[in-house]
Amino acid sequence: MNDIMFFDAQCQIGVPMLGGDRGGRSAAELLAEMDRNGVDKALVAHGNTEAAGAVFANADLLELIQADDAAGRLTGVWTILPAQCGELPPPAELFARMAANRIGALNLFPVAHRWQACRLTVGRLLDAAAERRVPVILSPPVMDGAWRGVYDFLREFPAATVIVAKLGLWGSDRNIRPLLENFPGCYVELSEYWVPEGIADLARRYGADRLLYASGYPRFGHGSTMLSIRHSGLPLEQVRQIAGQNLERLLARAQLA
Repeated sequence: MNDIMFFDAQCQIGVPMLGGDRGGRSAAELLAEMDRNGVDKALVAHGNTEAAGAVFANADLLELIQADDAAGRLTGVWTILPAQCGELPPPAELFARMAANRIGALNLFPVAHRWQACRLTVGRLLDAAAERRVPVILSPPVMDGAWRGVYDFLREFPAATVIVAKLGLWGSDRNIRPLLENFPGCYVELSEYWVPEGIADLARRYGADRLLYASGYPRFGHGSTMLSIRHSGLPLEQVRQIAGQNLERLLARAQLA
């Protein structure tokens, strides 16, 4: 099972404040589950970001990772907010802090945190992130208008490097394919992409380099998407791209420092 390197693009850790999934309370718990399934590395967000807020979640995520991940297998995801309230530092300082703390990507929760995801609120930060090729994770469930919010965001920031996540278990193709077709910087994680022969068809139409292995842990286990990728019918080279090489490349090319 060690012939393919798996780099999980969608994991969460943190004790749930409002109930919900009971796994993933600590980095140690996540790492143990990764080892059990043969996952090498993971991109990790804080599971309480919506309820607890970005400032707390960003700080607590660092503590959770630093407490248990001495081997450096986990890369964190920080949550952004509008610049006008001064909760986060200016872009250059934010990116420097990310580089110093093994934070590789950004996400946002505009509905839960009561703001509009547009150029007026985060334009300066998102333009800087696009220039530095820092990945931004967009999830339809957290955007105003769900998929409409994802489309609006990409129209506002067409140069951004975006990972579309949490697609919804059924019927996502008509939403994700136009994005892959029109935005070269758009990538899709596959934790909720349960479409028979769908992975192979997406790879043929838009390139295997646009697809990312992800588990959705702790809501889902690591093995489901691993199985789908391994048995997608794609050549081994493309399976390896999707399993881990694509995400590794995206994070390595980001110019944080």
